[in-house]
Amino acid sequence: MVGDLERKYRVAVVGNAELALGFKLAGVRDAFSAENVEDAEDAIRKLLDADDIGIIVITSTVSKGLKDKKIRHAVESSLLPMFVEVPEYREEFRPDTLRKLVMRAIGIDIEKIGA
Repeated sequence: MVGDLERKYRVAVVGNAELALGFKLAGVRDAFSAENVEDAEDAIRKLLDADDIGIIVITSTVSKGLKDKKIRHAVESSLLPMFVEVPEYREEFRPDTLRKLVMRAIGIDIEKIGA
């Protein structure tokens, strides 16, 4: 396990064309523009098969639209790669998204800290 922590993992993105382009301009090689659910699921499937992807950024639209149960399960529970859901560019950020991410990553409910 220690060897896995020392490995260098890459970031990948699956979302709308604007998000994919923005990440490509920032140097992310694996940025996929998904025009529909099938495109998104194909891209996620490919990324799950790769052994050097550590984080997969997906939009809330991609997350909500997933039909494949195996992929949905991976998005909701995988720690490596970890999925990070971001809102669409016109959508308001929801604090529960960060809460779910922290809970999944380290097992701590940030709402209950200090309560």
